Amino acid sequence: MKKYLFISLVLVLLFTSFSFANLEEGSLLMVGGALRGDNDAVYEEFIRLAGGTEKAKIGIIPVASGSPHKYTQLFIEDMTSRGLSESQVKLIPIAIKDDSRTDEIDESSWYNNASDEILASEIKEYTGIWFVGGDQLRITQALLDNSGNNTPVLESIWSVYQKGGVIGGTSAGAAIMSEIMIAGGDSYGALTLGHTDEFDDSTLDYQDQGGLVITKGLGFFKEGIIDQHFDRKGRLGRLIVTGYEHKEEYPINFGIEENTALIYTSEDNKLSVKGENGVVVVDLREAIKENKEYRGIRISYLEPNDAFNLNDDSFEMDDSKYTTIGYEYFSRENPVISGAVDADSSLKHMIAYNLIDNEASDRVKTYLFNDSSTGYEFEFSKSTDTEGYWSQSGAADLYSFKNVILNIKPINIIIGNSVESKVKMTEYRVQENDVLWKIAQAHETTVDKIVEFNNLEDPNLIFENQIIELP
Repeated sequence: MKKYLFISLVLVLLFTSFSFANLEEGSLLMVGGALRGDNDAVYEEFIRLAGGTEKAKIGIIPVASGSPHKYTQLFIEDMTSRGLSESQVKLIPIAIKDDSRTDEIDESSWYNNASDEILASEIKEYTGIWFVGGDQLRITQALLDNSGNNTPVLESIWSVYQKGGVIGGTSAGAAIMSEIMIAGGDSYGALTLGHTDEFDDSTLDYQDQGGLVITKGLGFFKEGIIDQHFDRKGRLGRLIVTGYEHKEEYPINFGIEENTALIYTSEDNKLSVKGENGVVVVDLREAIKENKEYRGIRISYLEPNDAFNLNDDSFEMDDSKYTTIGYEYFSRENPVISGAVDADSSLKHMIAYNLIDNEASDRVKTYLFNDSSTGYEFEFSKSTDTEGYWSQSGAADLYSFKNVILNIKPINIIIGNSVESKVKMTEYRVQENDVLWKIAQAHETTVDKIVEFNNLEDPNLIFENQIIELP
């Protein structure tokens, strides 16, 4: 009898040990890039999550950067200026590129250090790990082996996280956090070309142009896909394309703006925001894609003091903000945002000023195109559960919102210098029992022109309430 009790006790202890060894109790601090040295809210939160100024021990991994020495030193200065001693902030020597600023050492010689067991053992003593920005492919190239498995150093970083530490990073250091990692491409390329395996990584230009470059990330953040530099680089389209392809596993995804941190705390399974700007939440649970058209995407926007509860996918907005429903400040009819030289052209301002706080309109449109004949219309509209939240800081407006509906559809455009040239945007909403030839006949055009104009894959597949453009 004692033998069986002993065996049972051993099994319980083993199970308990295994469970705690794999319990993710730490935090993630993911910055959307361009983190300014005066962003106290983000730096101080990272230090707090690492144990505070007395207990924090920070390791910096500069492998993403082409200037690993420079950006390590900058981050050390950011930490020591906020109360940490130099002994609390250390370089973890992993790099791929040599830094021209250091004559005494070739940092590219650190390429294989992720397999160093001694270094891996030292990393386990840290309470926080910071990844500098640059090229996220360099991070995964260094920390994953040729089979895509964790190197000893990456295993130790996981150990830091599982013991309650914080893993943070900016730009590339945020992109690596999800299992599906967006490494390159822009929104136009993603919508037009989809994935590509052909890109030139000799410079970082591939990050901002062409088709999607998707690969495996480090997988610390298991609740969605992360994208960064989100609004400034116009990455909404590429996150939607990526997310839709993986919507069964990751139906809700997150775009982080510059100088802003999205913070995940596993203790309560919540996301919060700190910094200058905000985070875009892209909800694809009800989204449908047909004929290169996306419909039913839900867009929400979180600012500092807002939160997203991952336990039930609910929003917890700043209590100091007021609802805009029934109290809209603006009355602007038919708002259209045409580009960078237009008013309110940022994603937040376009939606806040022209839609959620605008009683005269239930939709706002903007357009994405280059010098080809194909472009994309982004239509944002109100739904029954759309809600905006407003307050002020000094004279500045603060806005959050949730559940704005986004539809994306391809359009044909003609842009030129002659007075006859125009953007073709005559719309028709398909009615019940409509067929394409009747629509063409009623509007004095042809089926072939409508098919070409709308990039329809099958002229026999149109559906009620579909919006088509008429030449």
